[in-house]
Amino acid sequence: MSNFAQTNLNTFLGYARAEGPPGVRNHVVILSLSGLDHGAARSLHRQFPQTLLIGSTYGRGHVGDDLVFQRRMMRAMATHPNVGGCLVIGPDDALVAEIGAELEKTGRPWSGLSLQAAHEDRFALIDLGARAVTRLIHDVSRQPRSRQSIATLAFAIECGHSDATSGIVANPLVGDLSAWLVQAGGRAVFSETLEWTGTEDLLSSRAVHDDVAQAIRSAMAQRHAHARAAGQDVQANNPGPQNHAGGITTLEEKSLGAIAKGGDQPIVGLLREGERLGDTPGLYLMDTPCFSPESITSMIASGAQIALFTTGQGNPYASALAPTIKVCANPDTVVRLGEQIDIDAGAVLEGTAIRADLLPAARKTVVDIAG
Repeated sequence: MSNFAQTNLNTFLGYARAEGPPGVRNHVVILSLSGLDHGAARSLHRQFPQTLLIGSTYGRGHVGDDLVFQRRMMRAMATHPNVGGCLVIGPDDALVAEIGAELEKTGRPWSGLSLQAAHEDRFALIDLGARAVTRLIHDVSRQPRSRQSIATLAFAIECGHSDATSGIVANPLVGDLSAWLVQAGGRAVFSETLEWTGTEDLLSSRAVHDDVAQAIRSAMAQRHAHARAAGQDVQANNPGPQNHAGGITTLEEKSLGAIAKGGDQPIVGLLREGERLGDTPGLYLMDTPCFSPESITSMIASGAQIALFTTGQGNPYASALAPTIKVCANPDTVVRLGEQIDIDAGAVLEGTAIRADLLPAARKTVVDIAG
């Protein structure tokens, strides 16, 4: 590889932010904070399809941990690096102001509207919103891309509908990409706590501090206890029928394959669902449920600008906020879902290449998609 190509893989064209890491996209987001205002937000999105609608049909009557989590996710989505500007729509002035205060800190263009200020008139809210979105699209369109270091990137790492090819090839290849980013000064995170079952000691031994190791063990124990309290046995139907059909025979195989997507880097922290990544470069874990929409959304909320998603048999989920790069090593799946797979690792499975052969092209794909 030439020196020029080597240098090119160390940077990407992104959107600098006044506060925090740069974005790889520059979305205008319509953020709906509750079910009361979600209909108006949907109407605005239909008028302005170039915007991104993010909403919660809940948000009123929440208490305790549910309220804390919902507000954390709304703040995170509004201020994500890939957001260039945001229209916040809520049921009342106070809630809109709460999210707006977070946006104000970031220096992004934003506007806030509430049903309360519109005298509970949905049509007035839509009219005001259309004017606000028009201004935001204009402001965001003037934001230029500039050269950014890959050290400013964070990867959200996921696997779904795994088969034997995932643990043998695709996940370790993404682990290589994670190691490349971490060694360059970036950050990566993977989640789905119960998918680590049986690997607690391995993960804990990689923790940089004893408190991180203890947090990993505690998160595992709490997830299992929660399942038992609901009358569920996590190990009873795990691996599932689709995993078995794809050649995964034991829970140990599945778990070891799942954690392979994090490489062998030291683990610098364990995050709650949707919690912001720390400033320390390195590999993080996040304590989440075991399904792709919940898992990826929580990791994107942490600030990851790109998702790396491995699949063996195919999984259609992708984040609207962050580019989702699909990686597969199952040759049949790559042929069947050719339009959905970004990195084809099947040559390793077929014995015509090794992972190291694929890594330069995989890195280039990531950088090209970043900008």
